Amino acid sequence: MHRVRKFVEVGSGRIGYALTAEALAEVSNGTQWRPDPSFSVGDTVLANPEFASVLRAVLQDGHVLMPPRKAQQ
Repeated sequence: MHRVRKFVEVGSGRIGYALTAEALAEVSNGTQWRPDPSFSVGDTVLANPEFASVLRAVLQDGHVLMPPRKAQQ
């Protein structure tokens, strides 16, 4: 089944959204990406309707890369 998934880049913590980890590895010099099993597209869109623009970008471009999350203090 093809669906948009959330991945975390090993080492940097950068977030990527794509259908496959391979799509992210191609645009990030072969780095390794781990899927986030807790990610739910439906829950994320309901919590943040603006996330729909990220979904559109993934479907158009095949992936979206985000900067790593900063640690909360």
